[in-house]
Amino acid sequence: MDKLKKYTEENNTQFDTNHLDEVDKLRLWGDIVAELPEGPVKVIPLWRKSVFKTAASIVLLLGFSLFFLQLDNQQGDTQIVNQELNEIDSHYQLLVNNQVELIKQSLHISKADQDDFLSLLDDLDEEYKTLKSELKLGINNEKIIEAIINNYRKKIKLMEDLLERSYPIKTDFEDEAYTL
Repeated sequence: MDKLKKYTEENNTQFDTNHLDEVDKLRLWGDIVAELPEGPVKVIPLWRKSVFKTAASIVLLLGFSLFFLQLDNQQGDTQIVNQELNEIDSHYQLLVNNQVELIKQSLHISKADQDDFLSLLDDLDEEYKTLKSELKLGINNEKIIEAIINNYRKKIKLMEDLLERSYPIKTDFEDEAYTL
């Protein structure tokens, strides 16, 4: 027989797991901890050293500087967007106002049609206000400005179509003579 097998058969009772449960584990751990050497714990308070205070001041100064630079940069972007939006607004608003006056003064459009059309323009104005509020959030400003421009173009196109349909069209070309 092999030596290991012989040893395990002879000492089988010592390998019994029930025997290990009998040992008080907390007492055993307490004995181990008691044997560990206790040395004084040396605490180095870094905040009392002038080098640490200087380094912390520099980090705070850099942090605040970066924060305010980023905030200023965002305000600069907002100013550019606002300036661009003001230019677009002034241009298209002038065109829209001229078209609205033409519709209001047109004798060929009934008052009911004018009111219906102006209510449709009010809906487009609400869409414009929504886009303008989204523009203040600063998310994807180029697409929002493009949508605002498309909103103005819809208004102008609708007004041009209404004016075109409202004016009488001459279809009688027989009265006109061509001279060669």
